[in-house]
Amino acid sequence: MSNKLYKTNIITAAVIVVVIFVSALMTIYRYINADYNKYDNNIRMLVSNQRNEIEKGVYNKGRYPYIVFGLDGKVLHNSMVFNVQAGETINVQEMLQFDKSFRIDNKGKIKESFILEKRHKIFGFVVFIIPENQVMNDNIYTRIRTIFSPVLLGIVICICVIMIRTIYFNRRVLKPLVEISSSAKAIIAGNYNIEVIRVYEKAIRENEVGDLTYSFELMRDELKEKQLKEETLKKSQQELISCISHDLKTPISTIKAYSEGLRDGIAKTQKSRDNYVNIIIAKTDLLISMINELLEYSNTQLNQLSINRQEVYFLEYFIPAIKELEVYVKQKDMDFGYEIKLPDMLVVIDKKRITEVLYNLVENSMKYIGEKRGRIVIEAERQGQYVLIKVKDNGIGISADDIPYVFDKFYRAEKSRSSSLPGSGLGLSICKYIVNEHGGEIYCKSRHNKGCEIGFTLE
Repeated sequence: MSNKLYKTNIITAAVIVVVIFVSALMTIYRYINADYNKYDNNIRMLVSNQRNEIEKGVYNKGRYPYIVFGLDGKVLHNSMVFNVQAGETINVQEMLQFDKSFRIDNKGKIKESFILEKRHKIFGFVVFIIPENQVMNDNIYTRIRTIFSPVLLGIVICICVIMIRTIYFNRRVLKPLVEISSSAKAIIAGNYNIEVIRVYEKAIRENEVGDLTYSFELMRDELKEKQLKEETLKKSQQELISCISHDLKTPISTIKAYSEGLRDGIAKTQKSRDNYVNIIIAKTDLLISMINELLEYSNTQLNQLSINRQEVYFLEYFIPAIKELEVYVKQKDMDFGYEIKLPDMLVVIDKKRITEVLYNLVENSMKYIGEKRGRIVIEAERQGQYVLIKVKDNGIGISADDIPYVFDKFYRAEKSRSSSLPGSGLGLSICKYIVNEHGGEIYCKSRHNKGCEIGFTLE
């Protein structure tokens, strides 16, 4: 829709020029072809009866004064309008003309002459003296109105076109520009919430200003989204610092305490020293795991966690991964089972990241098994065009109040965050990010003390 305003302005100017040109032509045409006989006709109508009587030789006083004379200039009757007497001879040509001297001596009056006939033969003339205001005013005004009405109409049309164009320009150009200016000033001040009316309601209303407002709003939306992301990141950083200080404090304190015990000789026997060392190693491994989770989480927040999806046969990937998990779970003295309810099929996944999801879900189940002997079951089935993977356990479960928040960062259903349940609280949040990046969804079903089921889908 390039140059829409320019084209509209050209069209508007062309319309005005055409209207003025056409109205001027019509005015000139009417002026040239004006019916000037209307003036004479009006006078003829006023004196027609009186003239008929004069042609019959009846010289009544009548409505208007007059003088009657023959072809030879001999005055037949004079009703005292000229300084001549009946029987005198006058200059016919001078009497019939509307000369300057008469105009000076008889201001506001008209001298109108008519031929007198009897039996179809001209025998003389009659000249009437008529007040100008009785025949001229209406005729002149009508003539002016008739001749100049096209120009007046053209002027009215041009004024209407200019007014409409001005209103359009104000609403569709000036007003959006003012709003853009206000919004830009607000953005400079850090306020991204002042919207600009988008001039894209109808195709006929689109123009360059519409493109500008649309692009400006896209920019404002992007800036606003970035501002929200920055605020979210700042909040996450604050939460991260708070949680890191809390979560790292316990294992570091434990390592420090057992290291001081070794230094001070509290562990007297080799078995005690070995026990102290094993505890230090276990807490160190926990710290490494938590730091790795924090690193991965920070990458997810910055969208820098690499996801390299490839097309693979699902069972070719899934069965070896399950076998590894089975060894891992049984090392923790828990029961493990799996069930595959779908034929082999192609999926597009990052095998490394999906394996991380499976391990995170299994470790989460292992943490919340409780005091009973744990059992973890993994199921895979087809759901439409997706593969659905479920991780089930027989642990303490999650209350209904906690389920909506289990995939939030730093969240644990165990409100006390005791050292008996180690971790950063980021595992399920990272799982959700990886699944979503694969185009899938993740969910949690559980009841308190009734075990837990977490499932996710893959394309």
